[in-house]
Amino acid sequence: MAGCAINRGILEMPRTKASCNGFTLIELMVTIGIAAILGLLVVPNLVSMVDSGKTAVLVNKFPQDVAWARNQAVTTQQAVTMTLGANTCTWSTSVGGTTNAEHSMTAQQLTATYPNVTCAINGASSQTLTFTNQGFVNMSPTITVTAGQGQTWTLQVLASGSVILNANTAS
Repeated sequence: MAGCAINRGILEMPRTKASCNGFTLIELMVTIGIAAILGLLVVPNLVSMVDSGKTAVLVNKFPQDVAWARNQAVTTQQAVTMTLGANTCTWSTSVGGTTNAEHSMTAQQLTATYPNVTCAINGASSQTLTFTNQGFVNMSPTITVTAGQGQTWTLQVLASGSVILNANTAS
């Protein structure tokens, strides 16, 4: 630093009154090194939290779509079907034979939004839920949703057309 006096000894006085402000290269490198180490410790946890958050959104979307299908069956007085994909976390909702894209989950949506999620339907390859005009459903499948980091949720569709999340299995 130009204009900055450096003390070379105890008896030697600085030539100017200007003080040295700033950081040395070593101080800067130590600070960057500590920040890098802390970053390496935080990033894996952050990725895990993001994956779990995305999976939680998917876990909440399914009961909302089931509730919508149930309400459509009751209000329109016609059968509404939801076809659950073969262990793929996908579903297709149809009212009167017409698929409703807003209340369905395609494979493309799943891979784009929830890339590390897997699902298992209690032993079946795929199932079709049919809601009657009273809101009841023909079967009660259990679906296990697993996030990429191993976190699991278990959803069960009841005969009444409601979906429950088993709180003791959500981690």
